[in-house]
Amino acid sequence: MAFSFDQKIPYRTENNLSGKLRPSGRFSLIQIFRRKTKRVMSHEKEIQAPSALRPVQELDDTYAKLIGGDFSPLRKVPTGNSGSAGDIGLSDAAISPIRAQRGSKGINARQRDILCWGAATLERVYNRANLSFLTYTLPDLSPDDLVAVKANWGDIVNRVQLRIKEKLSGKDIKTSIVGCTELQLERYQNSGVVYPHLHMVFRGRRDSHSDWALKPHQFRRIWRNCIGKFLDATAYTWTASENVERVRKSVAGYLAKYVSKCASKAESSLLSEWHPKDWIVVSRRIRQLYESMSLTGEYVSNMLCEVVGSWRTGYGYVSGVFISSPAYGERRIGYVGWLREEIHYPDYQDLHPYVAPVVEEAPELRTTLSVTLEDFIKMQLC
Repeated sequence: MAFSFDQKIPYRTENNLSGKLRPSGRFSLIQIFRRKTKRVMSHEKEIQAPSALRPVQELDDTYAKLIGGDFSPLRKVPTGNSGSAGDIGLSDAAISPIRAQRGSKGINARQRDILCWGAATLERVYNRANLSFLTYTLPDLSPDDLVAVKANWGDIVNRVQLRIKEKLSGKDIKTSIVGCTELQLERYQNSGVVYPHLHMVFRGRRDSHSDWALKPHQFRRIWRNCIGKFLDATAYTWTASENVERVRKSVAGYLAKYVSKCASKAESSLLSEWHPKDWIVVSRRIRQLYESMSLTGEYVSNMLCEVVGSWRTGYGYVSGVFISSPAYGERRIGYVGWLREEIHYPDYQDLHPYVAPVVEEAPELRTTLSVTLEDFIKMQLC
């Protein structure tokens, strides 16, 4: 392709196109509709505010003259029943529709894109041969314990990530973690109970010539201890609760398989039972890089418009965005798609920026330097 999205020009509101290109190659080009403003007719008189406010006593005296000095109609306020028809009162109806609970619609397109891009980033930064694919499963729990695990699922996932990173850091291995929560569909069909799965990908060893840093029983201990904060872990068997294996194929393909399964998109009956608030597990640094490496602005909008206008088969894929209204019917307002040659990934320094250690100066060194500085000042004064 002859175009390049390597510039960032601030977006200007007078442009009626909004374009965004993600580092995964996915893009959107949407037409912006200006807000409607009320036209002021030339024959309409402009309402001006009074130059000064009149005192209350003056208003009362003026009104008393109009009604003959009788204020009784103002003092008699009828106490109506708010529930009866025709009465004025507060409305019990919701002001706006209730928003769906977070995660109740499964993994959306943006989350899927971040997850797959983050997984592919790990593959390119750490090398596929050094990645581990870990799956955590829950044993058959009592109803109360299962409710406790579901209620604290987000906390459990965070604890697991911290413990794994802590153990790997002790082996001098830095890593980011990506993964997702999956609902076990077959288990639900057999038992009628929703059990969550946890899938995670991370760097499991330093290089291809090193041993794996953590053994399966260590992962099992991490899982059991993290869940043990919310139930009696000694009451259950955890021997088959973990499965860790080396990544041999595309990392994004590993996770995309679980994302695309109906257990993660989930049918309505399954999601009505329980669902996590956040389906994906992506480190904060990868999320930040995903946003900072995204391109937007007038330049990107114009380039995307040119690309869509001269689309070729080898570019990737593109699809129109349509809306329908009674006044105009169905019409296209933009495009979404994917550009094959516009995929970009960060490097190791971006994922793990170097932080210089803070070294405290020795007291004797500070004394020596201060004396030397004083002597230097005295020499200059002499």
